[in-house]
Amino acid sequence: MENADDLAELVAWGEFDDVDFDAIVREERLAAQRLSSIEAGRRKGGVAGAAIAAAMFVVGEIYEGPPKDDIEIAMEASGEPGDIDREGIRFSIGEVELRTRPPDPGVT
Repeated sequence: MENADDLAELVAWGEFDDVDFDAIVREERLAAQRLSSIEAGRRKGGVAGAAIAAAMFVVGEIYEGPPKDDIEIAMEASGEPGDIDREGIRFSIGEVELRTRPPDPGVT
């Protein structure tokens, strides 16, 4: 697959309705970047350079873990939001209340 247009053409056939093609394009792009880095390591350091470049990707995947989906946080508040420039910020977490003063008008 060269690009997303090739994937869109496959979708037009109707056989791949349940496939996430954006994820496939991202994975292909990531694989191409990794292969390019490994080839650069091979050019610069021979087989050892290629092995070290590949090992770096494996260590990165182990450290970062599997990719996470984007997390959306939604909160609802009663009433209108306050003016933090005049009132500052006040909120509480558990039994701890946190408060800031409004900024000085002369400070930018």
